[in-house]
Amino acid sequence: MRAHAGFTLIEVVLAMFLISVGLIATAPLFVLAARQNTVGQKLGSAGAAAVRRMELLRAAPYASLAVGGNLAGNVGGYFDASDPEVLVRWTVATNPNPPAATKVVTVRAIAVGPSLGRGKDALLITVRGD
Repeated sequence: MRAHAGFTLIEVVLAMFLISVGLIATAPLFVLAARQNTVGQKLGSAGAAAVRRMELLRAAPYASLAVGGNLAGNVGGYFDASDPEVLVRWTVATNPNPPAATKVVTVRAIAVGPSLGRGKDALLITVRGD
């Protein structure tokens, strides 16, 4: 009589069990990766919004930069909430340090909505001269 080649039922069940254990062990990694991608996307959106606003303020004539604003609260003319994902606030202040006749422009973009860990925001600072 000739021996049959192939796997026994026990071998197949054992192989399936080992594969399922491996898949179950790696499942949390996929969840963590998805969360981290969301966090990265929020931080990237905040950074891009901050850069856009800073470029607008840098392109504005020096004389049009009125001193004012608040990074912690919305002040008329110094915040932008047009993007539902990001709130942008900025300040313009007279520079107390040399060189004279300069203004410090600070832009803060805050990712809106729930996020993991600390708040996701970007802060940019530049000095403008006349």
